[in-house]
Amino acid sequence: MRLIRIYYPETTEIGNQIFIEGDQAHYLRNVLRAKTGQQINFFNHIGKEYSIEIQEISKKGIQAKVINEVDSNPKSTLEITLVQSLSKGERMDYTVQKATELGIHKILPIFSEFCEVKLPANRVEKKLKHWQSIAINASEQSYRPDIPEICNPISLAEYCNQQRKGILLEPEKNQTISDLAKLQWQKFDIVVGPEGGWSPKDLQQLESTGLTPIRFGQRILRTETVAPAILAAIHSLWGDFV
Repeated sequence: MRLIRIYYPETTEIGNQIFIEGDQAHYLRNVLRAKTGQQINFFNHIGKEYSIEIQEISKKGIQAKVINEVDSNPKSTLEITLVQSLSKGERMDYTVQKATELGIHKILPIFSEFCEVKLPANRVEKKLKHWQSIAINASEQSYRPDIPEICNPISLAEYCNQQRKGILLEPEKNQTISDLAKLQWQKFDIVVGPEGGWSPKDLQQLESTGLTPIRFGQRILRTETVAPAILAAIHSLWGDFV
């Protein structure tokens, strides 16, 4: 049986009682059909992971006892920020999910000139909570010990107001990801454009920050495909997969 693993953002100690409520309790009780006496794992915001035993299940929540601390998987060896032009609905959800599974450190959504998504200020908080929930679920499933930070969306101009180190995806360029592998970057950005691509103004601003533009393969990928594809390539060349 596959071990159930959840995120519980509290600190605790062996022998303590914890109470799980809200969406997590609903998921354990009604979706996974967890039982009294069953042991599951939880990890918290400081990278600690524990085995707990369920003692009582009720409509209010789940009472459990912390049994012992367990070893968790290491964090990604690379500290990568995904700077992703906002995409529509499930496409952005997919990007957040797969980037989390592949160890992304931070996700920064941006508005670019050809970006089709318009996100009113009164919807930002709701969207951030939605993306954070996706990231938490992906971290639980992929056995990563931490949750990536999902930043408030900003304009491309705001992002470009300082010098940056990282990769700019631009299919018209000749340099490739293999050319960057020898640099062994450990902390850097990956900047991905919208469905409509970068405008000339976008490219001028982005290149002025010091980002390195590369062509990623011989095909044009959908915006939601780029992040998981390039993260997998980077981890194969000098990251977690080596």
